[in-house]
Amino acid sequence: MKPPLQTHRGQKRRALLGFALLFLVCAWWLGLTPAGLLPPDERHWERAGSFFAAALDPAFDYEDDSVPDDAPPLVWKACEGLLLTLRFAFGAMSLAVPAALVLGFLGSSAWWPEPCVPRLRFLLGAVYGGTRLLMSVLRSIHELIWALLILSAVGVSPLAGMVALALPFSGTLGKVFSELIDEEARDAAEALKAIGHGPVQTFLVGIFPRALPNLITYAFYRFECALRSSAVLGFVGIETIGLYIELSHEEAHYREVWTYLYLLVALLVIVDLWGAAIRRRLQSDPGGCAA
Repeated sequence: MKPPLQTHRGQKRRALLGFALLFLVCAWWLGLTPAGLLPPDERHWERAGSFFAAALDPAFDYEDDSVPDDAPPLVWKACEGLLLTLRFAFGAMSLAVPAALVLGFLGSSAWWPEPCVPRLRFLLGAVYGGTRLLMSVLRSIHELIWALLILSAVGVSPLAGMVALALPFSGTLGKVFSELIDEEARDAAEALKAIGHGPVQTFLVGIFPRALPNLITYAFYRFECALRSSAVLGFVGIETIGLYIELSHEEAHYREVWTYLYLLVALLVIVDLWGAAIRRRLQSDPGGCAA
């Protein structure tokens, strides 16, 4: 009989081999070759060279000479675009988080009463299954597709962009929230049940406060994702930093493109550092949310 460690290593090797074979089959099926990464002709080589060379010389003023003299400075315009991007991310998360809390509650079994009569268990199971299905539908459609569908129906508007982000994010957040809640230790909840508290009260006092730090941590990570997604919304007409990047790229103003990209990266780094500080605070004081 093989030792458990050797068996585990053998399983890992077979899994890696299977993934490698699957990649090769997919690459052959799609006709992927290293040559496909190279520009097809000299004109494309020149354009690629100009684009990457501009990364070393970002613009601090407009490259287009026809821009009016009273136009805001390029860096100021970029900062306004970042603020718009932040606005969409905050707006989307302000819609997604409350919806995700409701979905996470309904998609969890931690609050179910025990013992549970068959008819009530069937009803709760139907709510649980329907909620899980709804969350799967919401998160299975990318935010860009949601944006195209909603914008084509109601037109380009800030609210439409926020809803397009909030729908898939609420599905993803709700799924993870429900799993974090179900995985939380039940010792405090069992003690509350033993002294006569009801199932919902037990959930709100004995389970939810203990899961809250993890919920906040994951919600903040999704906010970082929402920032990137709201920038991408600019490529479908929503006024964010992504719209400025697209317009400058279409005019071959590559130095402007890199200015916008560098400022966007700086914003994401700042938000990431902010999120890391919050995560450290929650880890050092895990009971703070429950207090």
